[in-house]
Amino acid sequence: APFEGTITNLSIKKGDSVSSGGIAGSLITSQKIVEISLNEVDVAKIEVGQKSTLTFDAIDGLEISGKVTSVDAIGTVSQGVVTYMVQITLDTQDIRVKSGMSVNATVITDVKQNVLMVPNSALKSSGLSQYVEVFEIPLVQEPGTQGSVSTVLPKQKIVQIGISNDTETEIITGL
Repeated sequence: APFEGTITNLSIKKGDSVSSGGIAGSLITSQKIVEISLNEVDVAKIEVGQKSTLTFDAIDGLEISGKVTSVDAIGTVSQGVVTYMVQITLDTQDIRVKSGMSVNATVITDVKQNVLMVPNSALKSSGLSQYVEVFEIPLVQEPGTQGSVSTVLPKQKIVQIGISNDTETEIITGL
């Protein structure tokens, strides 16, 4: 086992043989480990050592950091979908976290600082290129109105994009 623990439920004795995939006993550890299942697209971005943030459906407001400690090399196919198990070791222990609880994991696959980000909804595509629409002249909000009015249509600015998350995309050049 890749961790220390206490053997419990030992179902074999000296001299018994165990076939591949058989269960000889259980190993309990004080270190909490979370197992998540990822599809083949997402698991390609995951590496051992990456940081993670975990939240639990049953415990409001609890956010625990962790680290990816293993990624299955071989996936499991179920109904034509390949999934891989990923283990995340929690950095801190909380007695409220119990075995079998539902967990949401965000794994940090890349970090960049001091970059220009735009909302994903602002990014548009035409053929193989991406663009954002910008106004060449400043927009002025009229008193008593909501939003801004322009008689000039926005211009399309071709951009080169970088990394993205669920809500924002990095703009490398073009703005």
